[in-house]
Amino acid sequence: MFFKKIGESLIRKQKNFLKSFLLSICCFYGGFLGGNLFGTFLNFLRSQIPWDGTILILILLLFEFFNFLIYTKKLLNKKFLMIIKNIQIGVLLGFFIDAFKVGS
Repeated sequence: MFFKKIGESLIRKQKNFLKSFLLSICCFYGGFLGGNLFGTFLNFLRSQIPWDGTILILILLLFEFFNFLIYTKKLLNKKFLMIIKNIQIGVLLGFFIDAFKVGS
């Protein structure tokens, strides 16, 4: 009885994982691409906005708003939250990788 419930739970989790895997990977790579392209468009943003601190504050506020949406789960559905999380993780990883490229 106990092992049957565990087996059913694992099968259900595997099906949910397989349904959302492709969407998660696509959102992650889209965010990663956006994070890497941010350095390319940074010169354009610097010509439009006079202070670099403004750009950083806007990015920080955007990510904090996303975190607010993610952690107050009453507002949105689960699939949209998953999309936001994966895009956010991809963008932050893109920033991190781009920082290594600039530093070397």
